Amino acid sequence: MRSVLVIAGNTFREVIRDRILYGLIVFAIMLLFLSLALGQLSFDENIRLSANFGFTGIHIAVVVLAVFVGSTLVSKEIDKQTILTLLARPISRAQFILGKSLGLTAVLAVVATGLALILSAFLLFLGFKFTPHYLTAVFGVWLEAAVLLALALFFGSFARPMMTVVYTIAVFLLGHWVESLHFFIKKSESDFFKIGGTAITYLVPDLEAFNWRSAPVYAIDIPSGQIVAAVGASTGWVLILIALTVLIFRRRDFV
Repeated sequence: MRSVLVIAGNTFREVIRDRILYGLIVFAIMLLFLSLALGQLSFDENIRLSANFGFTGIHIAVVVLAVFVGSTLVSKEIDKQTILTLLARPISRAQFILGKSLGLTAVLAVVATGLALILSAFLLFLGFKFTPHYLTAVFGVWLEAAVLLALALFFGSFARPMMTVVYTIAVFLLGHWVESLHFFIKKSESDFFKIGGTAITYLVPDLEAFNWRSAPVYAIDIPSGQIVAAVGASTGWVLILIALTVLIFRRRDFV
């Protein structure tokens, strides 16, 4: 366990110093400022519009970080051959993957929290009424990003970084469409579509289950059971994907 925490700490420091991270943070802050400006264009819905756009900015920044940094997290170690030095020590490949994933998951939590604090300062200036669902919405963004990170690590275990990004974004888009797919499956008369659609619903995580960004904006109550189910789903997908990543990673030859 100590080896996993050491790798996680080193990964955290490495990503925090990465220029890509600072670029994403600047981009997200610009979106937050834009949300403040757009809110002034609407006399009746200025606060809600600013909050909605602000949460969208946080979501985009954290998802992009999970996908793009996650897709290169392991490949950089392989390309630079530094992984040979790490694995020459008493560190297993499973510990290496776990440490990397924990480190970046912590970065995602820090970035999501930091951007949420900046947005809260903007909304406080506008007179936004805060509820506990504000934290729930940010927590949902982090749960989704954790699943996408696990997906990026899984695809990155056998594909090049560019293809890893393509695969992960494809699953991201499908994941936000799974809920609608259930409706089309019920309405379709094609057995082939029903079988294929049902297979997709089992193979692709339902990312809309983590979408609570409208709750603090429109004062929507989220049942605690729904939150618990989402935490379970996110944890389950992450564990399955990390386990598959470890299995593939063990079979790879880095020489």
